[in-house]
Amino acid sequence: MKSILTFFSITLLLGISGCKADGQETLNSKEFKAKLATSGIQLVDVRTPQEYDLGYIEGAENVDFYNPEFVKNISKLDKEKPVAIYCKSGGRTKDAMKIMAKEGFKAIYALSGGLLAWEHDGNTLITPKPAEPAKTKVTRAEFDKLVTSDKLVIVDFSAVWCGPCKMLKPVLDKLSTEYSAKGVKIITIDVDESKDLSNELRVNEIPLLLFYRDGKMVEQMIGFNPETIIKESIEKHLK
Repeated sequence: MKSILTFFSITLLLGISGCKADGQETLNSKEFKAKLATSGIQLVDVRTPQEYDLGYIEGAENVDFYNPEFVKNISKLDKEKPVAIYCKSGGRTKDAMKIMAKEGFKAIYALSGGLLAWEHDGNTLITPKPAEPAKTKVTRAEFDKLVTSDKLVIVDFSAVWCGPCKMLKPVLDKLSTEYSAKGVKIITIDVDESKDLSNELRVNEIPLLLFYRDGKMVEQMIGFNPETIIKESIEKHLK
């Protein structure tokens, strides 16, 4: 579904918290941080070990959602005690909550927007070892230069670990080739490599497509959208 929102609207939507269903509750970063201060809470990072090594919330145990033995590994926790879980942007957390509820966990708290929202709100991470240097870090000045064009520029915020981003890539590659003769540029920015820029632009959910004309943003699309929907927007902004 196509989403046309202002950055303020994105933040507002992602800030909605307290959604409950069968012992499951989604909290914003402030509420999540307060919950971690309570006694007996079990904190779990469901990202991959590689992501975990780049930085995690203090006290978090790593239980990789993509590991084939995720159910077995997560079941080693005390199902009677509350569990707080998070991932990078919230997608894996939602799926993990469903599995954990089915496995009998009584209380599960999820971080809305994941670590993208956590860091954007000024919270820090524990970094067990230095992150590898970014390959293509984009600064705000460079970004502004990229989108300042009289032609249509589409910026794709994504990450290598993001499943929907991987699904979107061949679609964008095809559209880039198809519309290159009309001057359309499609630029991909990794949210991890350009963390400062992503935080400044409040990129709290990926994939995120930002459409620019003459340096001004004219549309946004959140999540995976099929080729026909993206193509409709391209045609609209070419007129």
